[in-house]
Amino acid sequence: MDSGLYAIASSGLANMQKLEVTNNNLANVNTPGFKKQIVTTEKQKFEDTFAAAFDKSDPYARGDHERTAGAAKIRSVTDFSLGAIKATGNPMDVALKKPDHFFSIQTPDGVQYTRAGDFTIGADGALSTPDGMQVLGGGGPINIDGPQAKILPNGDVTSGRTLLGTIQVVQVADVKQLEQVGGNRFKLAQGAGAPTQVDADMESGALEMANVSAVSGMIDMIAANRGFEMYARTAQTIDQLNQAAISQIGRSR
Repeated sequence: MDSGLYAIASSGLANMQKLEVTNNNLANVNTPGFKKQIVTTEKQKFEDTFAAAFDKSDPYARGDHERTAGAAKIRSVTDFSLGAIKATGNPMDVALKKPDHFFSIQTPDGVQYTRAGDFTIGADGALSTPDGMQVLGGGGPINIDGPQAKILPNGDVTSGRTLLGTIQVVQVADVKQLEQVGGNRFKLAQGAGAPTQVDADMESGALEMANVSAVSGMIDMIAANRGFEMYARTAQTIDQLNQAAISQIGRSR
C-alpha cells in the first residue's frame, strides 16, 4: 500500500471516531454528572501493529512499518473536569464539589461509581438512582422511611430530625483507572486500586451537569466532518495518481 494512504487512512479513522464521540457527547449534554470523551492520537509504535506478530519470521515487517510513519494510534479518553453546578431546589439532589469524588452505586454487575446526584426513593424505599440502582451508605443501602427526607452537604440523609444514613463518597486516586460503562457511570479497571472513603463535600439542592459545551461540540462536529471529507478527497487523489503511474509504466514497456 502507498505510504501516503496509511497516513490518510489514519486521519480518516480519527475523524470517524471524533464524529462518534462528539455525537455521544452532545447526546448527553443534559445528563447530570456526564463526563465527555476526547479523541487523542499518537504515533503508532511497531509493537502495537499486527506486523509485530510476524517480526521474527518476516524480515520486512518492521521496515514496512517504518516506511509508513504517518500511521497513528487512536483512542478516546475521559475528561473528568468539573461540570457546571446547577441549583434545582430538590432536597434529594446533591452535587460533588471535587473532581475525584464519586458516589458508590450497587448494580447487578457490582459496585460502580457516578457523579450524578439526582437521587430518588426507589420502590423498595431505598435511596436510588433514577434507573433503580441503590445508592450505598456507610453501612449499605439507605432506607427512607419518613416524610420530608433531604440530603445535607455532609452526606447525611435525614427525615425531620431523624438520621437515616450517610451517603458513601469515595475518592479515586487515579481517575484514568475508571472505565465508562454508561452515560454517567464508571467502574474500576481490572487491577486498579480500591478507592478511599472520604468525608462528603457537596452542595445540596443542586446537580453537577455534563462538562459538555453544546457550542464547542457543534464546532468539533463540523471540523471532524470537514476532516473526513478531506480524507476522502485525498485518498481518491492518491489512488488516481497510483493508477496513472501504473498506466505509464505499462505503456513504457
